[in-house]
This record gives sequence, structure tokens and C-alpha cells, in this order.
Amino acid sequence: MLAYHSALGGVGDPARPGIVHRLDKDTSGLLMVAKTDESLRSLAAQLKSRSVTKGYLALVKGRIEPSEGVIDAPLGRSPRHRKKIAVVAEGRDARTGYKTLKELDGYTLLEVAPETGRTHQIRVHLAAVGHPIIGDRTYGGRHPALSRQFLHASYLKFRLPGSGKEIELRSRLPQDLSDALETISGEGPRAAGTL
Repeated sequence: MLAYHSALGGVGDPARPGIVHRLDKDTSGLLMVAKTDESLRSLAAQLKSRSVTKGYLALVKGRIEPSEGVIDAPLGRSPRHRKKIAVVAEGRDARTGYKTLKELDGYTLLEVAPETGRTHQIRVHLAAVGHPIIGDRTYGGRHPALSRQFLHASYLKFRLPGSGKEIELRSRLPQDLSDALETISGEGPRAAGTL
């Protein structure tokens, strides 16, 4: 971020200047960055109060039923694999809403809305209900059409610090995920013989 806006160097945590929230490694999309400490505090408070709306696009294995719902399962460190997150009874409250956008042969494209912001929440919740995100090497497995997980932060709604004006931002799928979706759905020019 400093390469784009050098003034961020003095905002918030020196290791992550200006960064309000994180995205998992290999997740693309929208990220909130503050230019001042005051803005950082305002945006962080909105996240803490759950007044920020976040939306993601995810391609998962299988056909999810019901086609719309909420996964409500506590998350914490896996007792078997300490570097992983898992659904555990003593974990922290976590809720993830989802809605089917498109059904493909053996896959479902979802719009996902996390109500809480736990580490790896979307990935773990979807894997826990038997529909891991394709390309997710930690919770789902590799896929020949992808070099990373099919998870994209596509939507943010929050209030601008200072003015309080509500703003909505959208981000289209990046080229690699768009190409993978075309390949997997059989609609793309490279679909033949790819999978």
C-alpha cells in the first residue's frame, strides 16, 4: 500500500499501515484502507459493531441445499491441526449467510455474506457443510483450473469517516477466476479438454 500512498506509513500498525481488515491469502477483492488514524478508528469501530456489510463470490464443490441459508457454527483452532481453523464447540460465535447464484455441473457459484469476521470463516464454514471452495488447498483441495481458491471479496458497504455518508463498492471477478468459471461451466473457449 505504501507504494501507492506513502502517507499511509504513519497510520495504524507499522506492519500493516492503513489496513483496516485483512483478506485471507489467495483471496482477491476489496480491502478497506484508511488514510488517517481517525479514519482507521472509525472504520474499525464500524467493523466491530458489525455495521459494515461484506459480500464475497465463492465457487464450491457440489450442489448446496438449501440454495439459500445461514451457517451458524462456532470457530476456533483445530484440535488436530493447530495451524487450521475448525468448527469447535468451545469456539467463537460465527455466522455466514449464502445464496446460490448459479448451479454448474458439480459446482455452485455462491454469494456469501459473513455476519462475523473470524479467521478463515467462509472457507471453514463451507467446507464443514460439505461444500469446500474449489482451489482451497487448506480446506478443500486443488483444482486444475485454478492456482488459488475461488474466493473474491466483491462487495463492501460502510459509512465514510467524517461525513457519515453510506458508500457501496463492488469489484468484478478478476481475470483468473473469470477464466476458471468459464472453463468449469464449459462456456469458455478453453473448456474442451481442460478438466
